[in-house]
Amino acid sequence: MTRLLPRRWLGLAALAAGYQTVEPPRPAPVPAPAPQAAVVPSPAVVQASAVEAPEPPAPTPAADASPIDLGVALRLAGVENPAINLAREVVVEALADQLAARSLLLPSVNVGGNLRLHRGAFLSAAGFNREVNLQSLYLGGGAGAIGTSSPVAPGVRLFAHLGDAAYEPLAAKQRVAVRTSEAAAVQNNTLLRVAASYLALVGAEARIDVLRRGERDFAEIARLTRVHAKAGQGREADANRAESHVELVRREVARAEEDVAVASAQLCGLLNLDPATRLRTPGGAVQPFRLVPEDSDAEVLIATALRSRPEVFARSAEIAEAQVRGRQESVRPWLPTVSVGYSYGQFSGGSTFVGSDYKGLSGRNDFDVLAVWTVQNLGFGNRARVHTADARVGAAIEGYDLATNTIRREVAEALADARAAAEQIKTTGASLVAAEEGFKLEMDRIGQALGRPIEILDSTRQLLDTRQEVLRAVIAFDVAQFRLFVATGSTPGTVAPQP
Repeated sequence: MTRLLPRRWLGLAALAAGYQTVEPPRPAPVPAPAPQAAVVPSPAVVQASAVEAPEPPAPTPAADASPIDLGVALRLAGVENPAINLAREVVVEALADQLAARSLLLPSVNVGGNLRLHRGAFLSAAGFNREVNLQSLYLGGGAGAIGTSSPVAPGVRLFAHLGDAAYEPLAAKQRVAVRTSEAAAVQNNTLLRVAASYLALVGAEARIDVLRRGERDFAEIARLTRVHAKAGQGREADANRAESHVELVRREVARAEEDVAVASAQLCGLLNLDPATRLRTPGGAVQPFRLVPEDSDAEVLIATALRSRPEVFARSAEIAEAQVRGRQESVRPWLPTVSVGYSYGQFSGGSTFVGSDYKGLSGRNDFDVLAVWTVQNLGFGNRARVHTADARVGAAIEGYDLATNTIRREVAEALADARAAAEQIKTTGASLVAAEEGFKLEMDRIGQALGRPIEILDSTRQLLDTRQEVLRAVIAFDVAQFRLFVATGSTPGTVAPQP
């Protein structure tokens, strides 16, 4: 008897075709050692765990359902997922801040003019109060030129604290590294959620096929039992009992259809699609695949993760940024704030003392340099800023330790789940072989008129339950493989899985 558990193809061919995620640049990780070869299960285990298509054709999907495979889902998430796009916009903002930091020693250019009119009392520098009418006009680079004073807003002006000009670009560079690595982490985690949601949809659809096949098996038993009862070879109660099993399976089918709708809506949410859109997978086999061999050494995988995870790069860059901020505050009172201004424009004016309102416009140049050293709050303000920066260094170091501990835990948990799921596949596979053999023997016995059809109910129920257990084990293994793949620092969609 052939396998009765339907297949549901995961659409992984799109990954093997060379799908690449759109990822912002991040510090290149140290090349990890080559992974160990995938452990291919024995033929008996493959035969027990592989989920083959049923002989009857699968039910036709709804006409309004939209087909999707894993490769397409990952590509859509890389373009449309709001969380990924938000993280990328944060990177763009950090790059803009870096550009601003690098521009601190570049001057600003001002172009304008000013007109001054004064009528009435005027206090001179010598202290005399006189009635004076005066006026002046300035046009050109800068503005605010009055008398012999330089323009209030110079035409070309550089204004910056030399410590900020030296250290802000360094800190901004580390902030870009932080945001870029965090964006990569968000992308990896989001694509992992997409893959898990897709596999949940695959499992829900495959379970419907399993239940419908079981429904047909129970319906056939109910029909035979009814025929035997009418022929006087069985009891009416047995026929009713068989029909009740059919109804129970139909209820399970209805619940499974609800699970498909929920899984489709969850996947739509991750892909930024209308939740009312019904997604369906292409169909095919549900098979265990390996992205990372589950028999790999845990310490090797943890070491690889610590070299490759973007969270490690982010926390390392945060430490570097905090250290730069600390040096910046340490030198702040020792370096001046510098203001350099140069202006050129046309200037004219007059007063009651010269007998004319304006004379002809003539060129004027002004150049000023100022340097100011500031000790904030008698030095206590600077001391407080240094202590704050030191505390941030300590917090960044603790954040790094927390991130590495989290990574170790995630790798260990994902590896344990993958190993447990692989063992579950072997166990359920062996149970499936036994259930199919028992079902076949019961069918042969009934076919030889050595028993009544009602006697096969338990074997049919056991076979249906075992098929579902195999399906759950395979889906759990595939999800655990994706979790382990991401936990070790890889991006879903960049490597084709191995069966």
